[in-house]
Amino acid sequence: MADPTVIDCASACTVTVVHELSLPPLQLTLEEGAQIALAISAVWVVGWAVRMVLKTLSTSDGNQPE
Repeated sequence: MADPTVIDCASACTVTVVHELSLPPLQLTLEEGAQIALAISAVWVVGWAVRMVLKTLSTSDGNQPE
């Protein structure tokens, strides 16, 4: 949490204002960032593997485009 800003009023009151800017993607720990990177990489690898399997199946049945 950010440090509060204290404003002293002339009429014997005190106002405390807390400015908090929270951007969760920028507050990741190293472990959390690594988990997200691993998940993204895993999805990419699965997609690539499916593409290679489909490519192999389409070329092995003799239906190659000319």
